[in-house]
Amino acid sequence: MTWMDSALLSNGPIYLRIVNSIERSVNTGELVPGHRLPSQRALAKQLGIDLTTVTRAFDEARRRGLIEARGPQGSFIAPPKAAFGQPVDLSMNVPPVPDATALNDALRRGAAAVLARSNAPNLMTYHLAGGSPTDRHAAISWLQPMLGDVADAGLVVAEGAQSALASILISQTQEGEVILCDHLVYPGLLQAARSLGRRLLPVAGDADGMCPDALERASRQSGARVVYFNPTCNNPTGLTIPLQRRVALARVLQQLDLLAIEDDPYWHHDVHAPTPIAALAPGQVYYVSTLSKVISPGLRTAFVRCPSVRHAEGLAVALRSICLMGHPLVMALVSQLLLDGSATALLRQVLEEARERSALAAHLLVPALKVQAAGLHAWCTVPEPWTDAGFVRAAQLQGLAISPSSSFRPDGAQRSRGFRLSLGQASNRRQLHSALRRINQLVDAADSMAV
Repeated sequence: MTWMDSALLSNGPIYLRIVNSIERSVNTGELVPGHRLPSQRALAKQLGIDLTTVTRAFDEARRRGLIEARGPQGSFIAPPKAAFGQPVDLSMNVPPVPDATALNDALRRGAAAVLARSNAPNLMTYHLAGGSPTDRHAAISWLQPMLGDVADAGLVVAEGAQSALASILISQTQEGEVILCDHLVYPGLLQAARSLGRRLLPVAGDADGMCPDALERASRQSGARVVYFNPTCNNPTGLTIPLQRRVALARVLQQLDLLAIEDDPYWHHDVHAPTPIAALAPGQVYYVSTLSKVISPGLRTAFVRCPSVRHAEGLAVALRSICLMGHPLVMALVSQLLLDGSATALLRQVLEEARERSALAAHLLVPALKVQAAGLHAWCTVPEPWTDAGFVRAAQLQGLAISPSSSFRPDGAQRSRGFRLSLGQASNRRQLHSALRRINQLVDAADSMAV
């Protein structure tokens, strides 16, 4: 199947499908620098689409540096530019930016609608923590695919997942208390626990995630009442806990009356839509979902479905102690985008691009790295004879920022020879392609060192 055959098979705007098919074929080597593309009119006729759609696709491909126009000769695949060797941040997990035009249009329409149904003074004054009735209504629509019907009274809207996580710890634990977790965890949990004086206790796991018997044993021995899960496209390992293991973990929560924090920002990134643990043990789990990892950090809003109304009230009190309230203007804009369908359209664009980048990482990274690419990142092992610190330093010299396993390791956790590559921050796939090639070169350097 050629790039033209596959151009219309994916989802999203047709012009972007054409651009993505060209970019994918450049990355796989099907299209090489200097290859002449069909004329815009010929391509429109072959694909059965409007000429204006093809013109828009070619304009976007030129903007990305994929093709170049040579006057009457036509359009050709462009050679890589020296700029592709520029520094690339592979350390921060952010989603790839949606199509700029679509994003601008969505924000402009959303802001206009917000101002039309509200007034500026109301948006600039203090609001109660936890979200307005409209915000909670929007939260219900966002959480419905994961959890089904959600009761309004058990919902809290927060200014980002980090604020929500810290506030849950404040409302449900005391200083010095133990929080159970995996041996590698989201750095935001590490920071919150250390700042609040809570202790993280790693629990043994296997290829399917945290082991239920180990969770039960750790809870009984430590007296811990709270456990933290990041079960889908885990940050940093990329692991998604299978359903059978989720059922077993939910059973332990219910048997021991444990509270769980299910931090699930990457649920949409898993094409199999796994059942959340919160759906299996709703009375035991705080379910935390956010727009930051699937649309944009600029729409910094988190939705928390709490185990009960009492838990929701306690969380709202804790949120007020941290940030008093979320920004009313941002929350109103988020609610508008969710309710008018704009957020869903942006979500589809981000997910399609993120999956293309995950596939690119899985295809490009050498087997010695044992890559597991999922969500917005890939988890790799540090090749011998590199040390973690040495590999990170070597990557820095190559203009690449990466995150070593120490960034994710609680005190007392098993040491891990690994690093995370974030795939969303590169400006485009060609820049990511170049960065991953440079990571591979470090493996080649390791082989030379071992000789």
